[in-house]
Amino acid sequence: MTLKTETYLLNINKNSLIKYYNFLDNSFKKTADKNSVITKYLNLGIKTIRLQIAFADFLPQLEKYFSCSLKDTANNYDATIYIWKDTVYSYISEQYNKSKWITISHEKKEFMQIDLENNIINAENKEEEKYYFIAENYSYDILSKQGHLFVKSISKIIRTEYSALVHSAAVGINNKGILISAKGGSGKSTLSVSCLTNGFQYVSDDYLILKKSNNKLYASPIYSIITLSPQIYKQMTNLKSEFMCNNYNNTKYILNISSYDINIINNLEIKAVVFPKISNIAEPTIEKTNKNTAVTQLVYSTATQMNNNKDTEYIKLLISFIKDLDFYQINLSQNLDKNVTILKQFIKEL
Repeated sequence: MTLKTETYLLNINKNSLIKYYNFLDNSFKKTADKNSVITKYLNLGIKTIRLQIAFADFLPQLEKYFSCSLKDTANNYDATIYIWKDTVYSYISEQYNKSKWITISHEKKEFMQIDLENNIINAENKEEEKYYFIAENYSYDILSKQGHLFVKSISKIIRTEYSALVHSAAVGINNKGILISAKGGSGKSTLSVSCLTNGFQYVSDDYLILKKSNNKLYASPIYSIITLSPQIYKQMTNLKSEFMCNNYNNTKYILNISSYDINIINNLEIKAVVFPKISNIAEPTIEKTNKNTAVTQLVYSTATQMNNNKDTEYIKLLISFIKDLDFYQINLSQNLDKNVTILKQFIKEL
């Protein structure tokens, strides 16, 4: 049987689900028996994730992606991601190997995604807080096609009634911070990285953790990477970074910024949300913007990135975090320094 569809959806019963979980656990164990398992931890503030790595050559990549949050030890952990190298086609029946993607679900909940184009498997056992990452090729170029590494697993792990992963940037001055939120191509990364190189406190240019505590909202970092277009990268002559690879569609550079770890703040209080808009103006300006539109844009961007745009409870959770903030639009000039200067003054006056 040869499938002509690019994506195949497979729904299975409870017994088959248990068999899949056992198969994944046994596959990792077989690999671990042949290789030394390296244990690391992602300290994400709200939760700690144990990484069980049965492929030592992957460690340098992990350190580049997570240098600000990767730790050697932890007192305890909340979930585990099992990581190993294997032939992805050995995990599927031959009848499905003509598809580009296979998604396997149980009771309408996806638990396994098989990317046959790049030979990568992501799977989860949410009840036991086990997550699985299997790849045949661990090069930067292949991993970049997954977007930010483990981002969907991290989103599920840290989601509570008071915390969630958000698609946004965050920077601050004197422990007062803002979210910088926008769709791709709107200048979010450019603005946040410009702030980083000019001494701002920094959390992220793309994904971060929002958490509520004592009626205050805080942002915490996950990654030590940024993404910039080649044109913007060339303009940032004072940026200290290490090139890793191009992103999945070769439109942006993925860069490691571990040299700025001292600037990365673990709990930045968020006072407002700013939406950048690229404008053909000489002097940048900041103005209040429509709150309902802004909330919708931020929440929709995050929910879409996480494939949760139909999850009403998730959307309500995100709205509850940001609904009491003020929302602004920054109309960007072509001068990066001017954009940073006006934003610095704006944050100081919050």
